[in-house]
Amino acid sequence: MKILAIRDSHQSGYVNMAVDLCSMTLVQTGNAQAVFRTYLWAPHCLSIGRFQKPEKETDVKRLLEDGYHVVRRPTGGRAVWHGHELTYSLVAREDHPLVSGSITESLEKVAGILTAGLKKSGIPAVLNKRTRELSPAGREFNPCFTSHGRSEIMTPDGRKLVGSAQARSRGVFIEHGSILFSNQQTKAIDYLPASASNALKTKMRKILLNSVGTVLEYNPGITPEILAENLHEQFAVYSGGTPAPLLSANLPDLEKTVHERRQIIENK
Repeated sequence: MKILAIRDSHQSGYVNMAVDLCSMTLVQTGNAQAVFRTYLWAPHCLSIGRFQKPEKETDVKRLLEDGYHVVRRPTGGRAVWHGHELTYSLVAREDHPLVSGSITESLEKVAGILTAGLKKSGIPAVLNKRTRELSPAGREFNPCFTSHGRSEIMTPDGRKLVGSAQARSRGVFIEHGSILFSNQQTKAIDYLPASASNALKTKMRKILLNSVGTVLEYNPGITPEILAENLHEQFAVYSGGTPAPLLSANLPDLEKTVHERRQIIENK
């Protein structure tokens, strides 16, 4: 079985989540040990966790009318705005040395790859030592970047640089996450449902403006493509070999899975 690498440019949210799901199937069926992927988004997109309901988290109709997308992730967690960022995913067998162990252990293993790539790119990334909820857990309309999870990747001054989420299904592990180049997370607040109060929106904007760190603060000249190259290089180091390249368009059942991701949102 192979260790594979996918380098995608800008794709829609429906395609991006479908590729991650098809990568999980590739591992589950024994056609790969692990798949590491980097990708971008066009148009900008709001993703929600697998247990969240689109209409409860955002004004879907208005967001789509404005030319953006909404997609449900195969992982849990909270809403994330995907725009000026580089996103990564790592899919592997649960018992693969790259990701094996407890949730904390697997978080730290994946974070090791990411922090190595970020540091090579001039970004002083550090591992968070304790959980912090900047807005009470369980509150409605609580985006991903309002919490700092243990073992997530932060800036040295304590702001969240990478928002990540994990899941395990049928013996397969997935983690994917957003490495922010600029802070556009307040866009999620612009599209909250009408039931969200102005006071809550103001509070959330303030939290998101002050709690998020970005790549370009530390290296204004870097591009997502350069960071992707450094991440793939470090993945090769940690995996102990040279991953075989794979085109996401060649994944089995991709078109069907894209359609399913789209139907979740557009049939609401």
